Amino acid sequence: MLTGYPHTQIHDAPFFHKMLEVARVSVTRYHELPLWNLFECGGVPLWDNPQGIGAAPLVWVTLLVGSTHALQIWFVVHSAVGVLCMWAFARSELRLSPAASMVASASWAFAGVHNQHFTGGHVVWVAYLYFPLAILFWRRAEHDLRAAVGLGLIAALAMYEGGTYPLPYLAVLLGVETLFRLWPIRRLLPIAKAAVVVVLVAFAVGAARFLPVLDQLLHHHRDIPPDTDAMTWANLKDVFLVREHGRAADGQQYVWPEFGDYLGPLVFGLAILGMFTLAASELWLLVLFCFSFALMCGHFSPHAPWSLLNTYVYPFKQMRVPSRFVALVTLFLSVFAGLAVDRIPRRFRFARSGRARAFASVFIVLGLVGVGDEISIGTTWAIQAFTGAPQDPRVTPALRLHYGNASAVGFLDTPNANVADLGCWEEWAFERDAPLWLGDVPQARTQTAGVKVLLVDRTTNTFTVDVDAPTEGRILMNSTYDRGWRSDRGAVSEMRKMLAVDVPAGKYTLHVKYWPHGLTAGLFISTFSLLALAVFFGRGLMIRARARRATFAV
Repeated sequence: MLTGYPHTQIHDAPFFHKMLEVARVSVTRYHELPLWNLFECGGVPLWDNPQGIGAAPLVWVTLLVGSTHALQIWFVVHSAVGVLCMWAFARSELRLSPAASMVASASWAFAGVHNQHFTGGHVVWVAYLYFPLAILFWRRAEHDLRAAVGLGLIAALAMYEGGTYPLPYLAVLLGVETLFRLWPIRRLLPIAKAAVVVVLVAFAVGAARFLPVLDQLLHHHRDIPPDTDAMTWANLKDVFLVREHGRAADGQQYVWPEFGDYLGPLVFGLAILGMFTLAASELWLLVLFCFSFALMCGHFSPHAPWSLLNTYVYPFKQMRVPSRFVALVTLFLSVFAGLAVDRIPRRFRFARSGRARAFASVFIVLGLVGVGDEISIGTTWAIQAFTGAPQDPRVTPALRLHYGNASAVGFLDTPNANVADLGCWEEWAFERDAPLWLGDVPQARTQTAGVKVLLVDRTTNTFTVDVDAPTEGRILMNSTYDRGWRSDRGAVSEMRKMLAVDVPAGKYTLHVKYWPHGLTAGLFISTFSLLALAVFFGRGLMIRARARRATFAV
C-alpha cells in the first residue's frame, strides 16, 4: 500500500476515501465540522451516517497530511493496534509465552479476513481488530470496573469509526461468553454492574455519534435484499486455505472477498492442534468458536443462529452477509495456534529432556513462517488493490460550491475542486433523485413571485442567503432534504426531496445549516464524560503514585 503511493485504492475504498476528502475540505477550507456530504447523491449526512468516518479521532489527526496518506495511516495504525489487542489477551488471559503470543497476535492482525476487507476497501472493518482486548476487558470487568470502563471506551471508539457492523457482533460474542460465568449465582450482581458501566461509558463517551446515528436509524429504513446465504461445503473447504480465488463464490449470495480468510496450512494446522490442548477452564473458547462458526455458515437451517438473529433481532434484521462472522472464527483460530506453539511440545514425553528446547523452537518457527505466509498473500492482495488513479494536486478549486461537470476532475478530487455531481454510491438509506440544478449559479432560488434572492453563499454545511420578501414565500436550496437542516427564520420543509425554506416577509439574511439531531446534546455529554473519566483515572494514578512513594520512603 505504501509503495503504491500516490495511487489510491480501488473496489469500495473510493466511497470512504471521498468521505475523508469531504471531511478534510470541510475542516481546512470552510472551518466546519464534517457534518454534510454534498458530494454524494446530491447531499447525504456525513457525521450521522451510520458508516461515516468523519468523526473518527484518527481522521482528525491525519487531515492535514491529505486524505490518501490519511487512509494509509488508518490501515497501518489499526493493524498495529490489532497486534497489541491480541497480545494483551494472549499474555494476560491465557498466559502464553512471548513467542506464542506473537504468533497469535500477528496471525490475528494479518489474517486473510482482515486483508480481504481492507484491500476490498471496507475501511470501517477495523473495529473487529479490537475484539481480543474487548473480551479481556469484559472478563476482568466482573472484578475491576476499570476494565468495564475500558470496554465502554472501545465501544465508543468503534462507533466514532463507523463500526455499526462490529458492535452488534461484539455484543453477541460477549453475551454468549457471559453465560459461562453466571454460576454460581452470586456472580450475577457484579457482572450486571459491569454491564451497566460498559453501556453508560460507551453511550456517554460516544454520545456525539450515538445520538445522531440513532436518530437517522429511526427515520431511515435500510432497504436491502433478503439475506439467504448459507455456506456451501465446496467453498468452506477454501475459506482458510485457498491462496487465489476469483471474485465470484459459486453457489453463494455474495462475492468471494466476503468469505476468504487465508490463514494458510501452517497456522490453520497449528490451530487444529491447539484445540486439543484446551484445559477444562478454557472450554468456553471452544464453545465460542463453534458458535461463531455456526453464525458464519448463515442460513443452513431455519433454526440456525444467524437465521434467528436475522429474522427476529434488531439490528440484525437490517444486516446481511453472515460470512463476516468469519472474523470471530479467526480470532479463536489465532488463539488456538498460539496455544499449540506453547503446549504441544509439553505433551510429549521427552518434553523435559535435552531436546525439549529444540522441539519447542520448531513450533515457534512453524508459527512464524505461517504468519509470514499470511502476510505475503496479504501483500499480493494489497498490490492489486492500490492501483487507483492518484489524486491530482494541481486541481484549482472553483470559487463557489456547486453541482456541475465533475467529470473534468477525478472522482476523489471533486471535493477539492468545489464541484459535485449527482452520482450516488451511498448504500445506506440516503439514495436521492432530487431535481437539483447544475452550473456555477446561485444555490438558492425563489419559488414565490415577488420574493427575491439577492445573494447566496454556500459552504459544505450552510447556505447564507440575502432575502427581500415583500410577502411570505418559499425559497428552494440546491440540496437534498434531511431532518438535520435548520433555519434561523421561517420553517425548513421538503419539496420533491429538495431542501426548501418557508420564509417570512421582510428584508434580511437567512442562515440555513445542517446540524444533526442530537449532536448538541451528544457533544456536551461526550465532552463532560471524557473530562470525568480523565479526573477518575488521574485521581487513581495520583493515589497509586503517593502509595509507591510512601512505600519507598519506608
